[in-house]
Amino acid sequence: MARSGAAKASGRNEAIHKHLVQLNWSVRGFARRVFAHCQAMNLPHTVAPSTVARWCSGDTTPSPALAAAACHVLSSALNKQVTPQSLGWPADTTDIATESLQYADLSHTTRTLARLWEIDALRDPTLIKTLFFPGVFGLASREALVMPPDPEIAGRGTYKVTAADIMLLEDQTRLYGALDGQHGGGKFRAVFAAFLAMHTVPLLNGSFSAKAGKRLYGSVADAVLAMASMAYDDQLPGFAQRYDLQAMRLAQAIGDRARIARVHIHQTRLAAAQGDRREVLTHARSAVLASEGAPPLVRAYSAITEARAWAFNKNPEQTIAAVVRAREGFDRAKASSTLEWLSWFDRFELEAQAAWALAGAGLVDAGLLALKEAEGMPCERVRDRVELLITGAELARLGGDFAVYEQKAKRAEEAARTLVSRRLAARITRLTAGQPLGDF
Repeated sequence: MARSGAAKASGRNEAIHKHLVQLNWSVRGFARRVFAHCQAMNLPHTVAPSTVARWCSGDTTPSPALAAAACHVLSSALNKQVTPQSLGWPADTTDIATESLQYADLSHTTRTLARLWEIDALRDPTLIKTLFFPGVFGLASREALVMPPDPEIAGRGTYKVTAADIMLLEDQTRLYGALDGQHGGGKFRAVFAAFLAMHTVPLLNGSFSAKAGKRLYGSVADAVLAMASMAYDDQLPGFAQRYDLQAMRLAQAIGDRARIARVHIHQTRLAAAQGDRREVLTHARSAVLASEGAPPLVRAYSAITEARAWAFNKNPEQTIAAVVRAREGFDRAKASSTLEWLSWFDRFELEAQAAWALAGAGLVDAGLLALKEAEGMPCERVRDRVELLITGAELARLGGDFAVYEQKAKRAEEAARTLVSRRLAARITRLTAGQPLGDF
C-alpha cells in the first residue's frame, strides 16, 4: 500500500497514536478489536498486530473495507465520528457494503443513502449480492431507544430547502407506495431510487431550519422505509437491512418514536425471513416498547406485529392476547391521530394481519372470523388481496377443507401473475406444492 500524505510528513501516523493513547489501547488490542468487528460483519479479513503496526508507523494504509472497520471501532470507543481522512487515509473508501451497515451521525447517513440510491437505481449487483448480517441491528436499536434526539438538525448547505421540496418528496413516497402494493416491490424500485438520488440528496445537503429539518428527516425516513419494503418484497434482505438502519438514524435524530417502532417492525419481517424466531420476537417487542406514548394507531400496528411474532414462535396464548391489544388500540385511534405514513393501516389490514397471526398459531376458527372482516379490502391493493387468498388457503388446510384450500391456492396463483414480487412468488410456490406455510 502507498504511504498517506500525513504519514510521510511525520514518519508515523500521529492521529492513530493519539487515539490509542486516549483509549489506553495497545496496537495488539486495537488489532483484536478491528478483527472482532470484521468477524461480526462477516468480512473475510484477518487483522494481525503487525498489520496495524504498519498503519501506525505510516508505512501502509488499509484497504477500503479495513479502513471503514478501523474507523467504526474508533468512533464507537471515542463516542465521536472518526473518518478515514482524519487518519490521513483516502477519504473515499468506496466500501459502501460495509459502511452502510454502520450506525453513525447524520452526515454518514446522508452519504450512505446517496450511494444506496445510486446503486439501487442502476441495479448494481455489487451490493444486491451482499448478504443480510444477523446481529448488526442490535446496537442501533439500543441507541435509538435510549438516546435523546440530536441537538442540532438544521442544515447549513447552499441550497435553500422549501416546503414545496418536502411536499414533492412526500407525494412521490405516497405514489410509489401505492404502486408497490399494486405491482410488487420489484417493479418500480429502481425508478423511485433514481428520483430520491436526484431530488432528495440535495435537500439533505441543503439549508433548512430545525423545524423544517424535523419534517424533512421524517419524510426522508418514510421514503427510505418504502424502499426497504420494496427490497424486502424483492427478496433483497441486504438492501432492506441497510435502508432500515439509515431510516432508524433519521428517526432517532428527530426523536420520532413512532417511526422508530416502524423500523423495528421492518426488522421483524427481515428476521423472520432468516428464520430467526428469537430475533423476530425481540424486534416485535422493541416495536411495542418504542410505540409507548405514540398515537394509538402506531401502538395497534406494533401490537399486531407482536401477535404475528408470537405466532411465528408457536405461542397461541400470547398471540391471541396481542391480537386483542391491537384491536383495542385500533378502536381507540382517532382520525385526527392518523399518521400519513400509516394511512394504509385500516381495519381491513388489521384483520388481515390478525388472520395470518391466528392461522400461524393454529387458531382456525378465530382466524376465519378475522379473515371475513378483512375481505372488504379495496381491489386496488392487489398484493394484499393475494395475501388474503394465501391466508384463506392456509386456514382451509389447517381446518381440513382441502377443496377450499385448492380453490384459494389456484386463485392466489392467478391473481399474482401481474405482480413483480419474488417474496410472494416463493410463498405461492410453497402453497401450490401443498407445503405448510410457517413464515411470518
